[in-house]
Amino acid sequence: MIFLQNFVHKIKNIGYTDYLSDYEKKRLVIFNILNFTGFCLATIRTLYTLLLAPTWYNYWTVASNFGLVSAFLVLFAVIHRHLYSTATVVSFATIPALLAFSSLTTPDSGTEIYLILYMMLAFFFLHKIRNIIFAFSYSLLLYVGLHFYFKNNPAGTASSSMAIYYTSFNYLCSFLMIFITMYLIKFQVWKYERSIKAKKELIRLSNKNILFKTKQIEQQSALLQKKNAELTELNNIKIKLFSIISHDLRTSIYALKNIMDAFAKGAFSKEDMLMSLPGVNAEVDKCVELMDNLLSWARNQLNESKVTLQSLELSNITSNTYKLFSKKAAEKGITLINNIEPNTCAYADADMMKTILRNLIGNALKFTRAGGCVEIFSEKNNETVNLMVKDDGVGISEEALTKIFSEKYYTTLGTGQEMGTGLGLMICRDFIKSNNGKFTVSSKTGEGSCFTITLPIYKKNLQMQEASVDY
Repeated sequence: MIFLQNFVHKIKNIGYTDYLSDYEKKRLVIFNILNFTGFCLATIRTLYTLLLAPTWYNYWTVASNFGLVSAFLVLFAVIHRHLYSTATVVSFATIPALLAFSSLTTPDSGTEIYLILYMMLAFFFLHKIRNIIFAFSYSLLLYVGLHFYFKNNPAGTASSSMAIYYTSFNYLCSFLMIFITMYLIKFQVWKYERSIKAKKELIRLSNKNILFKTKQIEQQSALLQKKNAELTELNNIKIKLFSIISHDLRTSIYALKNIMDAFAKGAFSKEDMLMSLPGVNAEVDKCVELMDNLLSWARNQLNESKVTLQSLELSNITSNTYKLFSKKAAEKGITLINNIEPNTCAYADADMMKTILRNLIGNALKFTRAGGCVEIFSEKNNETVNLMVKDDGVGISEEALTKIFSEKYYTTLGTGQEMGTGLGLMICRDFIKSNNGKFTVSSKTGEGSCFTITLPIYKKNLQMQEASVDY
């Protein structure tokens, strides 16, 4: 059984090479099988004419059948040398002629049916239309010629039982050959279609895998971009920290150090020291305010600020902040008014609200001239409360307002040449956002500014959405 399988495999793959396309490989398999089948049938016919044929079969009958055997052997030899086009030409030029000659030398019909087979094979093995027409016409003319020959010479047809068997055998073999040919062609078409479907499925799976890998790469790329943005932001934070520490905080600390060094060296008397204490105290207050803002801002940028939302009595928080800035307002000749109504509540973080109010009031005092006024008041709505800090100071231009609410470092001198860090309003904006509030500013140059914080009143109305910043 294994020997037979190997033999069939060798017959099918005569002349096989990897350089052929898939379609040509399938045509080669069919060509080899048909040639081998034709070789076997021609061999059987030759042996029959030699051993079992009636006495009226002459040497031309043997020669014609032996010619068919030889032609198929030649085709195998040509295919083995990879001369595919030559083999096709030899096949369609010689086999139909030899079949017609065999029919003429044998007084039995049936062989001419093979010519019909070659008419059909012309469409499968030949590509150029002129070659197909020539091969088809060539086989058709031979078939018609044989048909009229037998029709006009009925006496030449033997009527013995052996001749009838031989004729039946011819028809049986010819129709079997046609069936095998059609089946092989159809089988190869099915096989080719299945291979195409398998390749399409493989391509579909490959595309699906590629899309999955692409999606993974996009996700990884997005993650890397996010990490890169975070690293960039951390680097910007570091730059801002060093800038503030090296400039503002360093200036105040060195001023205090110079005073202390001068006092230690005796350059300052007690009276001079007492006279400089207000300035020293102002520098210390400035350092404390700067450190508070710096730490609050850094913690918020690093997402380390914990937000504890609760119901707050705003009048208590504003009262404490009002007391903290009363002295500073008096020293600058500014009227500071606290008009927060009692029982005005908001749902927010207490420490963050203190920081927000401290920065807004300090900022208002900074940009208000002597004789001016800074007012803190509130307005209740249905589900929110507005906390406002209003001044009649120098106001803010649209260009400066845009810079204030950007991520860039920006600061200006106050009306008393007070230095700033540029962090105050940035902290207010970020903290208000963390408290699910809204921060708006209305300002006009030379007429003052009004900073408004809108906060939810009740927890049940809190939507936990990021607040927008308007200006």
